[in-house]
Amino acid sequence: MIGRDDPRLRDRDGLGRKLAEAAGSAAAVLLSKRAAYEVKLKGDGSPVCTADLAADRAAKDALARLLPGFPVISEETVGDAQPDAVFVLLDPLDGTREFLAGGDSYCVAIAVVVDGRPVAGAIAAPALGRLWYGGEHAFTQGFAADGALLGAPRRVAVRAVPAEGPVVLVSRFHGDGRSEGITAALCKGKGVPMSSAVKFGLIACGEADLHVRCGQTMEWDTAAGDAILSAAGGVILTLDGAVPRYGRADRQFRNPPFVAASSEGLARRAIAGC
Repeated sequence: MIGRDDPRLRDRDGLGRKLAEAAGSAAAVLLSKRAAYEVKLKGDGSPVCTADLAADRAAKDALARLLPGFPVISEETVGDAQPDAVFVLLDPLDGTREFLAGGDSYCVAIAVVVDGRPVAGAIAAPALGRLWYGGEHAFTQGFAADGALLGAPRRVAVRAVPAEGPVVLVSRFHGDGRSEGITAALCKGKGVPMSSAVKFGLIACGEADLHVRCGQTMEWDTAAGDAILSAAGGVILTLDGAVPRYGRADRQFRNPPFVAASSEGLARRAIAGC
């Protein structure tokens, strides 16, 4: 059991860098497995392929080395650990449908959760060569096909909403009428299609402004993005205006509908349109 006073939790930016290293290791595995589909359907009907499982092993091996003793709750092995005061949430392949379709916006997402809130997170998108991580602050960095980090990390922050209106990111494979209605009310276009937690990274570094998700998501889909976006000055709110809580095994780690935005004001405008 990891206590809340564990010294590794004090340097949140350092914690984010460790998660970034683990995410990069798993992302390199995903790149090497682009042809290794061998798809099966899980009990909820979502797909899983050999790449998911290989990336899951790589991420856990890295986490065991970088953060020994931290319990890890992963999408692929959700029954192997229970949420505690401190634990890790892992999605070794967020955007499996994007991956299987040959697209680029899939990623690895890892977060450390303390008392129900993510305090550090990392998102690695290997086909894009992009990495985002955050703790106290938010950063972006490039990385190579072997998972090695490239260059120096660069601090990022959300932007002010452009005069012509927010750029809204919409799910490529998981659209729903309620989210689409909010998007239509807030922007002139239909929104920019994008898969996976990459959406949170793009908002965090000022390349987009808003993402609304009223359909089903899981905690491992969003915890890393929540940490990074919060560190960059943005916010994720549920539709009742609260920040999400993580480690809810009582609801099978399902998220309520939420809004991710570059500011609380924009998030509440979106919620008001629901």
